[in-house]
Amino acid sequence: MFNWKDISMAGIIVMAIVFYTCKKSTLQASINSPENKVSNFIAEDNSTFSFVSENTYTEFHENSPVNWITFDEAYSKCKKNPRPIMVDVYTTWCGPCKMMSAQTFNNPLIAKYINDNFYAVKFDAESKDSVKFDKYVFVSTDASNPKAPHQFAASILDNQLAYPSIVFLNNQIQRLDILKGFMPPKQFEPVLTYYGSGDYQKTKWEDYQKTFLPTIK
Repeated sequence: MFNWKDISMAGIIVMAIVFYTCKKSTLQASINSPENKVSNFIAEDNSTFSFVSENTYTEFHENSPVNWITFDEAYSKCKKNPRPIMVDVYTTWCGPCKMMSAQTFNNPLIAKYINDNFYAVKFDAESKDSVKFDKYVFVSTDASNPKAPHQFAASILDNQLAYPSIVFLNNQIQRLDILKGFMPPKQFEPVLTYYGSGDYQKTKWEDYQKTFLPTIK
């Protein structure tokens, strides 16, 4: 399995294929994240779980003000011009995923901050496309099953497949945190700036929240 904290650009090992669950799991912090990670302090919102049509979700994806790229592209860009990576792991049938796209990622202030400070990746956890990472390739766990999870999603989420999951990686492709569930713009803004500014390296989340000045009312 990949260790998303300890890996470097050159040092990677292959992950094991895991079993899938479509039910949202309880918020669990990654063992590879910093002790002051945000996910220790934010409860997962389970109140909005629903199913939506794939066409509706695609519309939000394509019309998003966020400059979404593939992980392959983000990895390539990060090697040339390092910056953090934010990965939105979603499925096409997930209601909270749709809400995250429609409400949070469509917010102009949120979108601008993401575009200015991150490489933003939107990854379908049930995709049949391969993902190239360094010299390795991730594929679907079952190409014949439309709902089968992707190896990349299983790896980056530590096998805790819950949607949406927002994964923050630093510019060395080391995982900082995993946040599961829908987060409205006002709640998501301080998380973005915490990881986007690099303040997580010197300030505990509890202290950061006390001094954070929101731009979203």
